[in-house]
Amino acid sequence: MRYPSTMSRSPEVPPAEDYGPSNWGRWGPDDQRGTLNLIGPGHVLAAARLVRRGVVVTLGAPLGPDGPIAPQRDRTWHTVRYRHGPLTGVAEDVLTVNSHAGTHIDALSHALLDRRMYNGFEVSEHVASAGITRNAITSVGAIVARGVLLDLAGSRGVDHLGLGEVIGPADLDDCARHHGVALGEGDVCLVRTGWYRIFESDRALFDEGEPGLSYRCAEWFHRLGLVAIGADTCAVDVLPGEPGVRPYGLHPRIINQQGGYLIEYLDLEALAAERTYEFLFVASPLRITGAAGSPVNPVAIL
Repeated sequence: MRYPSTMSRSPEVPPAEDYGPSNWGRWGPDDQRGTLNLIGPGHVLAAARLVRRGVVVTLGAPLGPDGPIAPQRDRTWHTVRYRHGPLTGVAEDVLTVNSHAGTHIDALSHALLDRRMYNGFEVSEHVASAGITRNAITSVGAIVARGVLLDLAGSRGVDHLGLGEVIGPADLDDCARHHGVALGEGDVCLVRTGWYRIFESDRALFDEGEPGLSYRCAEWFHRLGLVAIGADTCAVDVLPGEPGVRPYGLHPRIINQQGGYLIEYLDLEALAAERTYEFLFVASPLRITGAAGSPVNPVAIL
């Protein structure tokens, strides 16, 4: 089975005005940072105070030909070359990589709705083969914030959630209470479904779909004032999708309408083993000029 196309439409797909809360214009007509505007110096200082043990946990998946990537995308191509003189030499890599390969963050230009991106910028004016001139990944800079892990699989005592299992706002709230944490403005939420475990044991099943968040979690995201939400899956969204809702229901609602960020294919296994549910979160995408996303290797500092 292939993942559903983002271009598919059905009579049940609601019009743009039904895509939930919008932050268009909230931070001005030229804003290209979206919910990153919610992080101020006070938020960063408070997040830094969460570092108590000095333990650094990397959250990035492998970036290579066999790393995780959506089935409809070309896999990463990697070759190594070396040059050597009489005594010394160098080895170098050449990569051909989709910006949404492995662990990556979606830029605010990634999710399009009615030919517009976040804050109303027209696709025809700002997206071309040479690059994107609004809401590109370079607008992100770095994300430094309080991170909160919601280990749904762990809190339920299962290895992983099921294929196509829908996670609603109440499920996220229940998990937060189970861990004794509360989410708030400026936070980054990381959701562990355990699905990443399937990547190494059954690649065909891993690529068939995934448990994920309902489109209804977009209003939850907005109400709490979150900056980003990430998961150990391809899309954060549940796949193949919910009945009567366009596939990838979170993407237009969080990225396009709210200017929020999705971080995908996180490896949350080592972090879950630490049983620490709030931490300093740091992620810095590559500064790829005019790109709609970027590979990233986030870290949780405990």
